[in-house]
Amino acid sequence: MPPHIPKYISPKQAAEDRARRRAAIYWIVVAIPAIFLLLLFGYSDQAPALLRSATITLDQTFGYPIAKMLGVATPR
Repeated sequence: MPPHIPKYISPKQAAEDRARRRAAIYWIVVAIPAIFLLLLFGYSDQAPALLRSATITLDQTFGYPIAKMLGVATPR
């Protein structure tokens, strides 16, 4: 059986791959907390009715994890 020969990756391609991974990690680190904060704001009294309705609908889709965490009575 011949030895495994790894695929050649040029330095330019390796740098592009690293940049792509860094960008993906950055957006994951930024997007998840931003979405979470938007959902928390959606349950506040200052939230517009459209945002509150959308938040409740989205939270309902996942079984009310945000409402349970906040101690809010789950709307039926």
